[in-house]
Amino acid sequence: STTTLYCRGVMDTLRISERSNKVTENIDTASPEDMLDMLKRSDDQMFEGWEDYPCVLSDCCVKTLARVADSAADMLQDNIKNGSKNAFIFSGCGTSGRIAWLCTRTFNQWLTNRGIPPCFYYLIAGGDTTLIRSEEMPEDNPVQGVKDLQEINRDNKYVMYFGITCGLSAPYVAGQVDYAMKQEMITPVVIGFNPVSLARNVPIETCEGKTCREIFLCLEDEVKNNRGFIINPIVGPESITGSTRMKGGSMTKILLETIFLTALNQLITRIPSISACPVGDRSTDGEIENEKKRLKTLPNSVVTNGGPGVVQEATTCQGAVRNEATVRDLLDFYHRATEAAYCSDSRSLASVMRKAGESLCKPDSHLYYIGQDSFGLIGLIDGSEMLSTFGASLEDIRGFVEGGWSTCNNRSGDISQRGHVFRISTEHFEIDILPNLTSSDLVIFLGPEINSTHILESLVKSSVQLARIAFAEPHSKPPPLSKISRWRYCAECVLKPTRWMSEDHFTMTHEAEPLAVELGTKVAINAVSTGANVMIGRVYGNAMINVTVANNKLFYRSINIVAQLSKRPVDVCHAALLSSIYSMDTAVDGIEERPVSEHILTALKVKMVQWSTPHFYLDLFISTSC
Repeated sequence: STTTLYCRGVMDTLRISERSNKVTENIDTASPEDMLDMLKRSDDQMFEGWEDYPCVLSDCCVKTLARVADSAADMLQDNIKNGSKNAFIFSGCGTSGRIAWLCTRTFNQWLTNRGIPPCFYYLIAGGDTTLIRSEEMPEDNPVQGVKDLQEINRDNKYVMYFGITCGLSAPYVAGQVDYAMKQEMITPVVIGFNPVSLARNVPIETCEGKTCREIFLCLEDEVKNNRGFIINPIVGPESITGSTRMKGGSMTKILLETIFLTALNQLITRIPSISACPVGDRSTDGEIENEKKRLKTLPNSVVTNGGPGVVQEATTCQGAVRNEATVRDLLDFYHRATEAAYCSDSRSLASVMRKAGESLCKPDSHLYYIGQDSFGLIGLIDGSEMLSTFGASLEDIRGFVEGGWSTCNNRSGDISQRGHVFRISTEHFEIDILPNLTSSDLVIFLGPEINSTHILESLVKSSVQLARIAFAEPHSKPPPLSKISRWRYCAECVLKPTRWMSEDHFTMTHEAEPLAVELGTKVAINAVSTGANVMIGRVYGNAMINVTVANNKLFYRSINIVAQLSKRPVDVCHAALLSSIYSMDTAVDGIEERPVSEHILTALKVKMVQWSTPHFYLDLFISTSC
């Protein structure tokens, strides 16, 4: 049954992404092995469906993905043949913005490796600092969202804009969608995991009182007129209630990569020469220029006219039908990669989870991820999510990547000077962390070992615990161990899908397999960090209980959590939340009429004062509401 929130005259049916998942409702008392089983069954809902809602493998979703890929291929070909400046912009808040950044980096590498100018961009609410340090309040600012979109879109011809909001609830994204619908040269594409009818229905304070639901319903009308797309397969409630870093983040990565792997695969059927090895590895500058001149002689019949927002029926129908088989193959491939994360070496993954929990249980102990390239970036993302999800310290779980910010390809470049948590390179790890490691700390290598012999040798000689999570390469043994003998690992987990992509009908296998490995790594370390935080008491049932009331979404989520745990009416829990925020026993007249943003600012000040008090909010909410 659906739950309804009723606060200050606002009725909002509880979104699927905010509901409790029955599969994990006892995860707080489970062993690591049982936790993995619960998390796997929850993740299976991404592909197998939840209740009677359409999942990602439903015909309607597959057809939409195929059509978006077809339009994207047209835009890319227009860039290659005519030198146009068509662009793709991915935008989101929190994990959605971090996945947008990760995919932008990947897709631009595909293009530059083929001598094609990059044309992918990302936006994240709060800017690049939120890639590392979670900040929730920028999510509530649609005005800034529009400014960010306008700034990044100054010189482009046609734009396909992807607004990513797992709960269809982020004002930052909703404001951009509202703006994009009014622009003739922008096609809005919304990615989320709730029905539009359940999109957030709370007025946005700085958006003329509009709600996310009203804006997305307007986009539904635009979709009917071929002026945009909505991609919203239902993945089921999150394993930890509201923690969209898990299924929401994984499915966002799957959808974006499926669209653009399909688009590039289709583009290669049109222009076979771009399917070869990376241009930079095989061609001189003269050869690249000759190839560009040859491309300009190709017929223009497949390039969309009138902008990407106007779907050309003849080409779209032909291309989209061919794309549907590719989309299904890719989704099946990602499903197998997800299963591999849980099943191919489950005993070892449970051991890593147990070691992580044991480490974090000890005072002043930490968990560190270290990896090369995208493996290191996946670790960075996981560490960045601990504060907003579990109320953890920024020091509890951190990620480090070989090459630091130069590996990230982020918009702001090197921001290590902004604070010690932004010192993310392995060199920074050697200077800041290595000298202070103890036997209570755990270092987890992700993927192949890093190249720094000095750091590896120092870790081997130290008392710190070492673990490893890696995927075996296609048709080969696991990544080789150069400096660390297997006996030195307290836990080692090597994962492998049952089979890889076939190259018979899909030319992008070389690009697809590393992305599936990334997904499997994400799923595995999400499980490890979630299990570790469950083990140290930061989850009750399957609910977060260290929630900071840091934005509008979390204000209402806090009320819902207390209502679920206390079994009391929502209006009583709403009053209890305000009593907690304002440190009073009974409500004061007029407080309920204040803007939610004012409550949030007051709550953040309280949280700063009470930071050392575990479960401050939840304890006080429950005691007041009961």
